[in-house]
Amino acid sequence: MIKKVTLKDIADDTGLSISTVSRALTRTGKISKDNEKKVFESAYRLNYPVSNIHTPLELRKTIHIAIITRHYTGEFFASLFEGFDRSTKDSNAGISLISVTHTSDSPEQINSDLRKTHFDAAVIFMPDYRAKDYETMLRLCPPEFPIVSIAPIASPVMDTVTFDNYRGGHLIAQHFEARGFRKLGIVHGPINKSESMLRKNGFVDYIQASDDLSLVWEYGGDYSFEQGKASYESYRNAPVKPDAIFCSNDGMAVGFMHNAIRDGLAVPNDVAIAGFDDLPTCNLYTPTLTSVHTPYELLGKKTIEIILNRLKDQSSERHSGYMSLVPVSLTVRESTTKMARTFRNPYQSLV
Repeated sequence: MIKKVTLKDIADDTGLSISTVSRALTRTGKISKDNEKKVFESAYRLNYPVSNIHTPLELRKTIHIAIITRHYTGEFFASLFEGFDRSTKDSNAGISLISVTHTSDSPEQINSDLRKTHFDAAVIFMPDYRAKDYETMLRLCPPEFPIVSIAPIASPVMDTVTFDNYRGGHLIAQHFEARGFRKLGIVHGPINKSESMLRKNGFVDYIQASDDLSLVWEYGGDYSFEQGKASYESYRNAPVKPDAIFCSNDGMAVGFMHNAIRDGLAVPNDVAIAGFDDLPTCNLYTPTLTSVHTPYELLGKKTIEIILNRLKDQSSERHSGYMSLVPVSLTVRESTTKMARTFRNPYQSLV
C-alpha cells in the first residue's frame, strides 16, 4: 500500500515547520522565496498533490490556457488556433481549444465548464458578447483566474487584445487610391459586430478625407462565402459601379470574385477586390487575393504576456478595460495589381 504524503513529510524533507509548509502550499502569509521554492520542489519530488494555481509561476511545468469560442468550419479558426499554438513555442504555456455549443454559450455556462477543468487562465473569443456578458464572466470567475478577450467591443470592461481593425480598412482605401481607383465600394460584415464596423469606418473615413475618392456602392453581409456571392448580384444591378471593392473578410471577397469571374468580369481590370484576414486561401485562388494581414502569432504572444503578468502579480487590479491593438499590414496580390489599369479614350471609336 502506497503511503500518503503529508505536510509533515515535506516539513521533514525541507527542514521547515509544518506551518511554513502549509503557508507555502496555499500561498497565504509571509514566506521567503527561497523557502517557497524549497517547499514546492519537495512537494513535486514526493508526489504531494499540489494545486497548479497555487504553484509559483516559475515552478509550474505548464500554464494551461483555454481558448473559448464558438467554432465554425473554415480557415479563420484554424489560423487563429495555429497562431496561438505557435506563440507558445518559447514558453511553458499550453493552449487548448474549447468550442462552446451554439445553445450553451452563456457566461454562466462557460464559467461552470471552466470550474470543472484544470485550466489556469482563459482567452475568450465571443464576438456576439456585449459588456453585460463580460461583466457577468468577471463576476463569476475567481480573482486569481486571469481571463482576456480577443474580440473588441465599443467599451471594454475586460482586458482585450485585438487587431487594429480600423487601421486595416484605412490601409485598403489608401492602397486603392494609390492604384488609381476612384469610385469605391464595400461589402461590410454584420453591423452588430464591433470589428466589422471598425473595418468599415477606417475605409469610409479615409474616403471622406480625400477629394478624389467617393463611396458609390455598399452591401451588408455576414462574413460568409454565400453572402459574398450575393453581394455580386447587388453590384451587377447597381446603377453606379465601383472600380474597387473592399470585402471586410476573405470569405466574402472570394465569394464575390467567384460570381464575378463566372459572369465574365476580369479582376482587377473590371473591378478590383481586397479582403481582410489574409487566410491561406488568398494564395490559392486565381487571381490571388489582396488582403489585410492579421498576425495571429503576435496576437497570441501579446495575449499570453498579459495572462502571465497577471499570474505573476495577483495583487494587481483584476481588469481595467485596457485594449491592446495588434498592428496589421497589407499583403498586396493580383486581385488589385495583376494588370496595369487602362483608361479608355472616350473618342477612340471615332478615330
